[in-house]
Amino acid sequence: MLKLLLTTGLVAVGLAGASSAAEAQARNQVRIDQSGYSNEIAARMDGHRQRLSISQRGGSHYVRTYQDGSRNAVGVAQSGRANTAFADQNGRRNEVVIGQEGRNNWADSAQRGTNNIVGVAQIGDDHTARTTQSGSNNALGVIQVGEGQYSDVRQSGSGNVTLVLQGGH
Repeated sequence: MLKLLLTTGLVAVGLAGASSAAEAQARNQVRIDQSGYSNEIAARMDGHRQRLSISQRGGSHYVRTYQDGSRNAVGVAQSGRANTAFADQNGRRNEVVIGQEGRNNWADSAQRGTNNIVGVAQIGDDHTARTTQSGSNNALGVIQVGEGQYSDVRQSGSGNVTLVLQGGH
C-alpha cells in the first residue's frame, strides 16, 4: 500500500512502492506512508517552510532526503526489515528525527547551520547511526539498543549537547 498526501510541489510515484518528491519554495510539506515490500523514497525540498514525514513498514526500506534553506524538519519512522535513512539539510531551523526498529538499521544525517537538533533511536539488530552538525544551537541524541550498535557523532561550534546511549550484545 502506498499512500501520499501532498500539499504543494510535485510527487512522482514509481513502481514497487518507490516514490520521489521534489519541492521548490513556498510552504512545502509532504507526508508519505508506505507498507509492504520494496518501499523506497528520495525527496528534495528547496527553500521555505519545508517539512516532510515518512513512515515505512515492512519490506526493504530506504529513504534519502535533502532540504535546503529555511525552516527544515524531516521525520521518518521505519519498522522491521532492511531500514536505512539519511537526511541531509542545509541552513536555518533544521531538525531530523529518525526512528527505525528492527533489522539492518543505519541512519546517517548531517545538517549545517542554525538551530539544529537530530534524534535517531534504532532498537534492534545491526545499527549504525553517524550524524554530523555544524554551527549554531546544536543538540543531538542517538540511543541504539540491542545488537550491533556503532555511532559517529560530530558537532561543531555553538550550543552543543550530545547524548549517545547504546545497549548490549
